[in-house]
Amino acid sequence: MSAPDYVLGYSEHEQKRLLKQAALLRGWTERFFRAGGLAPGMRVLDLGCGMGDVSLLVADLVGPKGSVLGVDRDAQALARAHERAIKQGCADYVKFEQIHLEELKSGELFDAAVGRYVLLYQADPAATLRHVASLVKPGGRLIFHELDFGQVVPPWPEAPLWMRTYTIMSEAFRRGGNPPDFGRRLSRTFLDAGLPWPTIQAEIPVGGEPDSYVFGWIADTVRSLLPRIEHFGLATAAELEVETLAARMEREAVSLGAQLIGPTQFGAWAVKP
Repeated sequence: MSAPDYVLGYSEHEQKRLLKQAALLRGWTERFFRAGGLAPGMRVLDLGCGMGDVSLLVADLVGPKGSVLGVDRDAQALARAHERAIKQGCADYVKFEQIHLEELKSGELFDAAVGRYVLLYQADPAATLRHVASLVKPGGRLIFHELDFGQVVPPWPEAPLWMRTYTIMSEAFRRGGNPPDFGRRLSRTFLDAGLPWPTIQAEIPVGGEPDSYVFGWIADTVRSLLPRIEHFGLATAAELEVETLAARMEREAVSLGAQLIGPTQFGAWAVKP
């Protein structure tokens, strides 16, 4: 069930990018998790926890009377997650385990399973979700935060550099086997996993103003994707000039007064029958 590769790679830059991205995403994720029913005292499983950002957010929601188990296959990321849990003062009730999702078993069922940007990286998302649901008790919650950047929404006025960069990013994910429009597939994925029709919410990032976070967010992602972008023949490093990409996108958008639409954020949740 686990996808054999991670299109963004495991570079030091990618780890730093994930930390910056987590700060941007926290508000959306927290709103989705609260709406999905996470509450104090719950025992929660966090899938694909990486360096622990979602696990630490969940720790804030469930409190010391609850518990969190974050699982991932990247030992280096898990070591950093453990260090961060110690620093945050929640290591007594936030634990991490290196394991592939399909190998995960639990003697005691969880009250909820959560994940952010994890299902789109699975070879068979419905099978992964079905397996995860088997680890959640009846009446428990399955809550996921995913995204859709499958197609650029043309800004007005049009900003050619933004549109080209966004399109290349999306196509690199698609050719790498990770559907960039996965957020739109959540209902079908939940149903194929044998779960009830999920409740779904969506929020849309909008930027383009001076110092908008969207420029660095997209440029940092393209930097991590660069080996794949070149491998797929979508563009060269010389063409993209990633060192100045964020600044050039910002100059373009600000000079035009362009309103930029970022990746749509989807929250989806269901109660296990």
